[in-house]
Order: sequence, then structure tokens, then C-alpha cells
Amino acid sequence: METHYVCRGECGGVSDEPQAVCQMTDCSKHAQHMTPCNCSDDKHEEVREDKHQEEMEDNQ
Repeated sequence: METHYVCRGECGGVSDEPQAVCQMTDCSKHAQHMTPCNCSDDKHEEVREDKHQEEMEDNQ
């Protein structure tokens, strides 16, 4: 799978567009740029790990 872009908010939206922003109005990342992901299995583990790390840092 080619590079795609994933929302790091709770909606987990996915787009093929490099300049994509989250469109879900009830998502905490609404209107923010999505994160590039290069996974080939549609699990987006790379982005999920980054999100988890960010949450851990926010809770310190």
C-alpha cells in the first residue's frame, strides 16, 4: 500500500491526500492534518504507536 494519511484522533479517519485534515466534527483532531502512514495491512500500527507515545507524554 502506498503512503496514506491517518487521523490520530478517535475517529481514525484515512485519506490518500497528503494535505488531508480530519473532517469529523466530533473528533478531538478535527481540522488538523493527518499523519503519514506506510503500512501495508491497514492496521496503521506506526501511527497508533506514535499516538500512544503522545498520550503517555501528555499524562506525565
